[in-house]
Parts: sequence; C-alpha cells; structure tokens
Amino acid sequence: EGNRHALYCTKHVDTAKSNAKLPKWFIEDSFFEYNRWKSDKWLRSSTRGSGPYKLSSYGLDVDLDTSPFACAAACAAIGLPTAFLPGDLVDVKRSAGRILELQEKALVLGTYQGRLFYRLISQKSEGGSLMEGGGRAWFWDESEAVEGGLHIIGNGRGLSVELPKLSRFKPVTGGLKIVYQGGAVVRSDLEIFDGSENIGKIPHGIVIPPDNIIERRLNSCGVVRYLVDYEPVGRGWISSRIRGGKEELIVDTLPSSSNGDDPLSQLLYATPEDSATVWYKNYLQAIRNNGCTNDLESVESKRNAFLETFNVKDIDEFSDLLATGKIRRCNELESDSLIAAAYGRIADVLPHCDEIECSFADCALIMTNLSLPQSSKNIELEDLFKTIDSVAFEVASESLLHLSDDLPSPKSLMARMAMLRALNRRARLGLPWLPVRPSQEGSAIFGGLAGFGPPLERAGRSFDSNSQSIWVQVPSISARLRKCRGLLFCSVKRSFVDSVMDTTATPTPLSHDEYELPREVRTVRVNRLKARRAIASDDSGLKRKHSVFSQLQREMRGWSGATLRRGFIAKGHGGQKRAFKVKLVGEGVNDYSGPYREVFTDAMREITDIDSSGNTSLGILEPTANNQGGVGEGRDLFLFAQSSDKKNRFDEVSVHLTTSLSTEEQHLLTTFSSLTQKQDEISREIEES
Repeated sequence: EGNRHALYCTKHVDTAKSNAKLPKWFIEDSFFEYNRWKSDKWLRSSTRGSGPYKLSSYGLDVDLDTSPFACAAACAAIGLPTAFLPGDLVDVKRSAGRILELQEKALVLGTYQGRLFYRLISQKSEGGSLMEGGGRAWFWDESEAVEGGLHIIGNGRGLSVELPKLSRFKPVTGGLKIVYQGGAVVRSDLEIFDGSENIGKIPHGIVIPPDNIIERRLNSCGVVRYLVDYEPVGRGWISSRIRGGKEELIVDTLPSSSNGDDPLSQLLYATPEDSATVWYKNYLQAIRNNGCTNDLESVESKRNAFLETFNVKDIDEFSDLLATGKIRRCNELESDSLIAAAYGRIADVLPHCDEIECSFADCALIMTNLSLPQSSKNIELEDLFKTIDSVAFEVASESLLHLSDDLPSPKSLMARMAMLRALNRRARLGLPWLPVRPSQEGSAIFGGLAGFGPPLERAGRSFDSNSQSIWVQVPSISARLRKCRGLLFCSVKRSFVDSVMDTTATPTPLSHDEYELPREVRTVRVNRLKARRAIASDDSGLKRKHSVFSQLQREMRGWSGATLRRGFIAKGHGGQKRAFKVKLVGEGVNDYSGPYREVFTDAMREITDIDSSGNTSLGILEPTANNQGGVGEGRDLFLFAQSSDKKNRFDEVSVHLTTSLSTEEQHLLTTFSSLTQKQDEISREIEES
C-alpha cells in the first residue's frame, strides 16, 4: 500500500489540484532539484574515469560548477594568466607531461573540487577521430598550463582580464642558492625528457637573485621546478631536488629580506579564492566599461528580475505548486506525460541537447510565453523572448497549444518539470535494475494482453483495445513501468538502450597492424551500380534481386547474431563503429567509414521508396495509416508489409468461419485471431517481428 503513494493517480478529475500523494522524501528531492536547476550553474558530465559504458560506472560522473568565480579560482590554482570560462575554446599543446606533435582543440566545461574540466572536440590525428576517452571530460593540471601549453582561441568570455598569480607560482624569497655539489642542470622545458634540451649548468654556490626567479611550478612527475634567468646560460628550468635516489636538495630557498613596508609583500594571494575575488571584481568592471555590453547587461538584469518571480521560499510552497501543476481535464499520468514530451521537444532545440541539462530560464520563458495571453505580455518580456530561438516557441506551441486554456501557471509547470527531472535522474540509474518485460509475457498460465508468444498489446495489426476489459492483468513492476513510460525523457531511454548495446557488443581483438582491420571483421561486396539500374526499372523481381538491401541480405545470410553485434572502431576511420567492411564493386573506393554508412543509407532508401501505386518498391515495409492519409503523428513511419493475396485469404477465412460459428465461438476467434488464423512461415515472421 505504501508504494501506491509513489504512483500516479489515473482517475480523471475535473479540479485543477492534484489528488496524487507523493512521498515526502521525493518532494524534498524535487525541491532540491528545482533550486539546483534554477541556479543554472551546474552541468553533469561523464569523465574519463567513468568507464566505456554509460551506466556501468555512473558514480564517476561529476556535477560541474559553471559560475565565473569558480572557474577563475580553478584557473588560478593551475597558474593560468587569464580565466577560462565555460564555452571557451582552447588550443591544447601539452598533455600528460608531453608536447603534442599536433595540437588539439578543447571546450571548457566547468569546475569540480577546484579542478578545471574540459572536453576534447577535435584531435588533429590521422582521420581526425577522437582517441579513447577523448570525448569525455577531464581536467588540466599546472604542468599543462605552463606558458604556451594552453592558448585560448579568440578573446574568450573572460574579456582577457588578467588573473593574479598565486604566491606559490611566484614566491617571495631572498633568492635561490645552488647547494648540490654537481650544480644545477638548466633545461629548456618544464619536463625532464629527451626533448628537453640541456642548455647549461649553474655551478655550486651560485645565488640566483629574486628578480631572476620567473616562476615556480610542479611538472607532471611532481618535481618542483624553477624558471630562472642566469646570464651565462640564459633562461631555463632547474629542479629543486634530485629526481630519484635520496632526492638530495639542488637549490635552497633563502629567506626574504623584505620588510612589511615593501608593497610586494602585501600583494600575496595564498589561495585560489583570493585571486578569483580580485579577478571577479575586475571582470565586472570590464563588463560595465565595455560600451558594447550595455544592452546585454540590461537584458541580463531583466532576466534576473524575471527569475526572481520563480523563487520558492520553502518546501510547503513547492508542495502546493506541485499539487496545482496538473493540466486541467487530464488525469495525473496524461498531464505529466504531456509535460515531459513538451519539455523533451524544447530541450532538443535549445543549446543543451540533454533534457537533464536544459536551461531553467529558457524553459521558464517558453512556458510563460505559452501560458500568458498576448495582452498580458509587456515590453520587458518581449525583449527576453527575443533571446531564445523562435523554433523553441514553435515546438512548445505544437505540443501544448491545444491545451493553452487548461495549463496551470508557469511557476507550477516549472515545479512539475523539476519533479520529472528528479524522477528521471533516479530512473537513469534504476532502469538497468528494473524488469521491462511483464510476467504475463511468455507465460501460458496467465495469458491476456501479454500472453504466450508475441504480445497482443502492441502497436500494429494485433492491437485490440477491448482486450483490457476481457483479460486479467497481473500487477507487476514492468507493467507499471510500461504504463508510465511517457514520464521518462527520451535521453534517459536512449542512454539505457545505448548502454545495453555497448555492453552486449561482441569484443574484437586488435590486429597486429593498427592500420589494418582484424580478420574477424568480414568484407561485404555490394554492387550499387547494378542496384541503381534495377531500382530505376519497372520490374519488381529485378528490384528484389539486385537492390542493395537484397545484396546485403544474401551476403550476411549465414552470419550469427554475435557477428552483427560487433562495434569495432579502426584507427583513421573517423570514430565510426562497424560490424563489417564494405567493398563497393566498380567504384574504386576504400572503406574508411564512408562506404559503410552509404550502404545503410541506400538500403533504407530502397525499402521506404514508394512507387506510383502507393506501395513500397521492395514490398518489405508499407506506410502506416497516418503516413498514407497524411494526418496525425508519425506520418513518416512504416510497418512490415503483408502481400495483398495474404490479406484477402485471411478475410475469406474470417468470413467463412464467422458464418458457421456461434456468438461465443466468434468471440473466442476474435480474441485469439493471431493464433487461430492460418499462417505460413512468412506471415509468422512478420507477425513476430
């Protein structure tokens, strides 16, 4: 009984207030999600430590802080001269203690625990594909932020405001004294490797004055290095200790002789927050001084004032918003399904492609535009509406415009969306542990809508709307999950399906030559020239024999399922996963992922091509009723086809049987139509698919 409170009430109600009772812990979780979402500064991202599969190691995903102050503090911690803000593009010339032969391009994401995270968006390697883990987030350290290692592309969102250096990067000392008997080796680079040129040596006993100490940094091995100017040698890096062995001191730091009146001693930044505070003050001043940003500053102030109207003071107010957030004349499940679908369509056209990371302010503006009548919109709101792509308003209108008179207030809608976001955050992690197949399905004991064999409750020819009142429905988690599938965001479903596909993919051993495909990846020969001539003709038999789809079917007829579940990524193939290699006969091209994609494009074009008679060319698929009539949703969908003589034979059998059977027998025949009608192997395969 206690679990029923977490389900949605499906009884129709006419009042605007919801009758469903949500658990207190879930309301608190939704309230936390609402405030977190409204702050618009958090971004959830997988990392290189998350593993190859999305849902296998989700505990290593991070919530990144995208606020300018946090990013400036993270940049100060690694010694950058300017702040990198989320959205900035950076040329990366160093990585993991090595100088890259070909530079990479990275996108700044945000900070987590004082680390500045980024994601590589291009690598100038052979084929231009991202290496393993390249598309997932990771962070920079101070050895990579050395001068010339990271270079921002363009002006950057930080307006080139100087970021004060921390005292540990430019320590205030009385100088450095060489105490090692063998002297200090001066190298041209921060790292100690073969490419770091030995440019000289500083003898034992020499004292380097403070003015000649340029910088102090840790390299990738954790060795403290100093960038110094020594006139006989020039500028270079020296180590503070011997690497390895007893790690004897090479240089000794002399105490500073400066007194408290020296202004240099007063400009020390001990923590990244100290440096970020000064930077943030100068950053705001730069925004105010920039004459081109007056309009932007005005829009930002209007945006902040608009968001203040969505403040929720406590959880009691949030509970009231949840209760009044239901669309009138809809039951609980229908209302939330409509809101989830509209939210998903809005998220698809906004800058964030994931529903979980969609902007609160943008969604609130779209819901306000949809809910308020035209006469209630003022000039300030119109200015804010112009900051959002008009396509977002169009898709929202298509989803909810027919219910505009029944919509609750925008604030209640946003509370309901926050509740759905909280539900989907848990569903993303819980779907791998939940059954998605009802207990009735595949069982001859219960039967019913999901009885033995192919389930009857499905979209297509076998769907019977009257079966629900005839058969007993056994309660189960999977049945509830299917009933509430409209509450799950598309990104959550895709993430689950992608993880299942990645986990069940057939592993492929690497070839001895990294540029060659393994022998397990078979070659498929396709003659597209012959297929085009066949498709252009009027002979249906010729089309079904020589089309690209038929050629693929013949080539892979004897292959096992494990062979088709392969997802090998070859070097220089643009990151394309493949189950086989394609040889295009007579075209003189090599398959570096282009021909592989082309054969799928051609095959799908062939089986969905509609001729002058309204039927598909190959007779494999046929347009759905909405596709044929050009009405309703899903007008671009197809279903598996049956030949016209097969349909006529089924109709003849039905007419013959119904004239000789009693009413009860006719009722049984209708209920078990898919099992009682005569079927051959072709129709059975179509029905089971």
